[in-house]
Amino acid sequence: MSENPQKLSFDQLVQQGQLEFDHQNFHQAASFFEMAYNQKQEIDLNRILVGTLYEDQQFSLANVYLQDFLDDYLNTERLFKLAINVLLKNQNFIYAREMAGFADPIWAAAAIEQIENEERLIRTQMAVTQKELAQSFYHLSDGDFAKQRQRFESSFKLPLHEWWSGSKFLLLDPYINPLIRSSLIETAQKLQIDEKVDFYWIDHKIYQVNPSKIKPLLALPEYTKLKKRLDEELGADDPIANDMLTSNLRMQTSLLYPKISAGIFEGNYWIDEMINQYQGADRLSRMSDSQRRIFDQVEKTIDEIVRSEHAADDHAPKR
Repeated sequence: MSENPQKLSFDQLVQQGQLEFDHQNFHQAASFFEMAYNQKQEIDLNRILVGTLYEDQQFSLANVYLQDFLDDYLNTERLFKLAINVLLKNQNFIYAREMAGFADPIWAAAAIEQIENEERLIRTQMAVTQKELAQSFYHLSDGDFAKQRQRFESSFKLPLHEWWSGSKFLLLDPYINPLIRSSLIETAQKLQIDEKVDFYWIDHKIYQVNPSKIKPLLALPEYTKLKKRLDEELGADDPIANDMLTSNLRMQTSLLYPKISAGIFEGNYWIDEMINQYQGADRLSRMSDSQRRIFDQVEKTIDEIVRSEHAADDHAPKR
């Protein structure tokens, strides 16, 4: 096609991409679909783009675009299989298992079998790489939050057995950031791991939890009660503040998960203090000393996380 593709309309780019796809010119087709997608992000085009990139064996890029509409890939068996295939080509075993957990049980059964087969293959075909990845995961506490987060995310390329073995060890490591520890528990909850495990909590004591017996964070009554209180105090009067403080509340409760009620036992006063700090109001806090200590500890941990992430962004290579 002689015309400059950059000047083509959305419909023209899709049409040209489909023409190249029909001739099995997948690389060229993906290029046209990607240019169209940059103009308009739609689920139908996302599905076509991800499928074309998969056919062109651009598995890493397919995974990037898959994340844009990941939940929609649960709507049909064909889309679900495509998503699982993309995730497995990128060795994202834990993400694939998470997705299977939300899928139709019939589809999920076949997907789990496929995942387990891929895990067995990777243990033999990439044994050295897997060992290095496991060692990096097991030494997750060797670094600030940004480094810990990066190693945590990389650990999803481990098979389930190796990931859970490392997670149980890390849950007792006092040098792991509390958000990473709670993220390990949240992931195990999504995977419905039915096993009692000890974990080190923010109060420096050890507790026990069975991930399969707890609810996701946002479904916990403790969280919904706090969110309701926040909505009642701000609601439509200040939607920007409500959105910002809701994000902050999610972070705070994530740090305390799964023992939210043990961390926030004066919910009304907790929400009042969040609003006071946001508004810069110099009001007398009604929190007890014990509640104040946890509140301050949570806020300090969040500040450390934010500083670590900003430092990581400052040192990231510029495009």
